Amino acid sequence: MNLWERLSARDGAQEADATDRSRREGAAEARTSFVPRLDLILGVVAVAVRLILDPLIYFALAIAVAVLIPGRTGDFVTAFFVAVGSLFLYRAQRWRRIPDHLRWLAWADLNKPLLRRLSLEAPGTYAHTIAMANLTEAACDAIGADGLLGRVGAYYHDIGKLRKPQHFVENQPRGRNPHDKLKPATSAAIIRSHVRDGIDLAKENGVPRPIQAFIAEHHGTLPIAYFLAKARERDESVNAAEYAYPGPIPQSAETAVCMLADAAEATVRSLADPTPQSIRASVEATVAARIQDGQLADAPITLRQLGIVRDQFVRILTGMYHGRVEYPSPARPLSITTKPDSRATA
Repeated sequence: MNLWERLSARDGAQEADATDRSRREGAAEARTSFVPRLDLILGVVAVAVRLILDPLIYFALAIAVAVLIPGRTGDFVTAFFVAVGSLFLYRAQRWRRIPDHLRWLAWADLNKPLLRRLSLEAPGTYAHTIAMANLTEAACDAIGADGLLGRVGAYYHDIGKLRKPQHFVENQPRGRNPHDKLKPATSAAIIRSHVRDGIDLAKENGVPRPIQAFIAEHHGTLPIAYFLAKARERDESVNAAEYAYPGPIPQSAETAVCMLADAAEATVRSLADPTPQSIRASVEATVAARIQDGQLADAPITLRQLGIVRDQFVRILTGMYHGRVEYPSPARPLSITTKPDSRATA
């Protein structure tokens, strides 16, 4: 084979490789672009289901038929639409969640760009989010609230920490805290800003308003107690409003449960000895403190339901932070010997 033939063969091989590469990249791009297409499909289906299950649609059709189609045929069709609308009206409380359920399923995908960023850029926050989502969903289901919405809202409640993840303790390496070099007012402003930053990121990425509510309401109007105390050590006349979250306080049962789950998971994780008794005491103190602070005043949740929420938290957190069995160490260290590889020595 002469030089010209060798060059032609090489060029042909390179073109084939380029074709295969572009085909693989196209397939990968199609796979990654499937998620937004799934969002669009579920959104369209949710709107269609909402229209189908809306009793007002059938009552409107019944009126239109009664006006436009005289005679016995119109009477039968009108009666049919009235019957269907009455059935849906009777079942509206149960069936109205079906369209929303489809919407929340689309946003529950952990491969969503914001959630993928959270897992890579703020892994401590991501781990807290997953644990908190389990608490929120279980408690919401137990009191008859929307468990799926609670889970999805918990996924997104802390996405504002993506702006400055290193300033939140769960993402900091041991012994390194950037707040040690900042004034209490500056630190409080950074901590407080993760609510506003989260809402901005949610709007940029098209996150629905019911999920955005979890970002705004999961801290309510609580004070940032640690930095407020540090500021008062320097000056007793500090303005406490500058060290409080912007709110509002929770407006739904789901966001109220999310607030309680956020605080309960964080406090139990900080326990030195998380026994079942200490976990229950910590959860009960957390729920009582939120009630006393007036953070649940606007949420449609009863004291009986709060008791159920508390019991669900204790059950799940006790399982998450159960005691570990200490295995005996071996009497002498194990030595691992490897056989020489005959292929390497050949």
